Amino acid sequence: MKTFKEFRGESPVTQIDEQVYFKVSIPDMSPMFIKASSESAVKLDMRMKLKPDVVKEISIKRVTKAEMRKIYRAMGQGKEPEPTEEGVLDLLTKKGRDKQAKVSRRLAGVRKVQRSREDEIKRMNRLQSKGAGQHTLSPDEKSELSRLRSKYRDVVKKREEKSRKSMPKG
Repeated sequence: MKTFKEFRGESPVTQIDEQVYFKVSIPDMSPMFIKASSESAVKLDMRMKLKPDVVKEISIKRVTKAEMRKIYRAMGQGKEPEPTEEGVLDLLTKKGRDKQAKVSRRLAGVRKVQRSREDEIKRMNRLQSKGAGQHTLSPDEKSELSRLRSKYRDVVKKREEKSRKSMPKG
């Protein structure tokens, strides 16, 4: 059965197929722009046209029409297109925020490792100074000191060299 609009000869509402521009950068070639509905459509098109090893090296980035025109003008004048810097606007996108969060987590992990290293070196210093004085170390403290010395050989070696250089020859 026909709808009322089909009966009158009007076409039903069609879906809007919005297409945007994507900048495709292939190594050793100037960038090209492709109008497509999604990044995956561009990748699929490139897989059909290029060899598999080249497809792995391409980078696809969504660009506005204004950015595309700017790059084309620069290429027409003989200038190399400048790579766009990721800036504050990148943090507004979900991908940018995720990337920043990942970097922050990694940095926090590195700082944690550095702090634990410094704490262990301080512990080793305390044990060494305690053992050098009138107090004797318990067996547990001796084993911990030997473990820390072997773990931080580089620190111990630098200290020994420094003390040898500072001692007067005679």
